[in-house]
Amino acid sequence: MTLFLDFFFFMIRYTPFWAIPLMMMSMQFGYMYWIKEVRWISYVLYSCAGVCGLFLAYYIYAGSPDNSARIFDDAIRAF
Repeated sequence: MTLFLDFFFFMIRYTPFWAIPLMMMSMQFGYMYWIKEVRWISYVLYSCAGVCGLFLAYYIYAGSPDNSARIFDDAIRAF
């Protein structure tokens, strides 16, 4: 369990390094599939971009990598 939490805290701490590229690629491929009229794939890709945007908004709200992991850890322990 601690290995999973360590990995998850690592992913939260370094959100911009994976969320920004993934969001940009998802938006681009979503647009390409929208033009090809394969709507369900574009919806999935846009949803992925939305989730990445939520993670980035949380990261900006937290203010720093250490704060983002600490706030999430406090929320898990309070639950």
